[in-house]
Amino acid sequence: MNFFVKTSMTVAIMLITSSLAFAQGDAKKKAYYFYGEQCPHCKNVDEHFKSNGIYNKYEIQKLEVSNPFNQKLFVSFGEAFAQSDWGGVPTIIFGDKYLVGDKPIIENFTREIDAAENASDLPDPEKIGGTEKVNTENQESQQENQNESGNKKNYFPVVMVALVAIGAGALLYVNRKKTNE
Repeated sequence: MNFFVKTSMTVAIMLITSSLAFAQGDAKKKAYYFYGEQCPHCKNVDEHFKSNGIYNKYEIQKLEVSNPFNQKLFVSFGEAFAQSDWGGVPTIIFGDKYLVGDKPIIENFTREIDAAENASDLPDPEKIGGTEKVNTENQESQQENQNESGNKKNYFPVVMVALVAIGAGALLYVNRKKTNE
């Protein structure tokens, strides 16, 4: 093969490889599923999710409420949703919505989460309406952290394109024909 064909194939392979790195399917929608180990209603939901492939279709983080860290998160969601009687399991939270009880979850979860536009990230009790921070300094630092993480995500495509360009340039330089022989 001549130089041009080798170089063209190399560049094409690099472009295809880099485009595969950018190819992303639809991200799974995410939810927190709070349950109790001995809860019969939670077992009904768990069996339903397993038998219908819901755990495979969605990214569901199961959190047992007797764990102190999980309990703290669960209570913070109750405060965020401004529910004074918060505390029953099974409870599933996605986007800015929640479902409590085995029958409501089994009957409505897939329809509700599919309709939710903001369920691509795990829910955050601080972003759900009703919990407004008084401390503006804390809000500013959180916003800066979010901006920094957003910028990091935006650098990835630029870095990939730069690496492809540098690699192609290096291949062209190494495989160039010497005309002054």
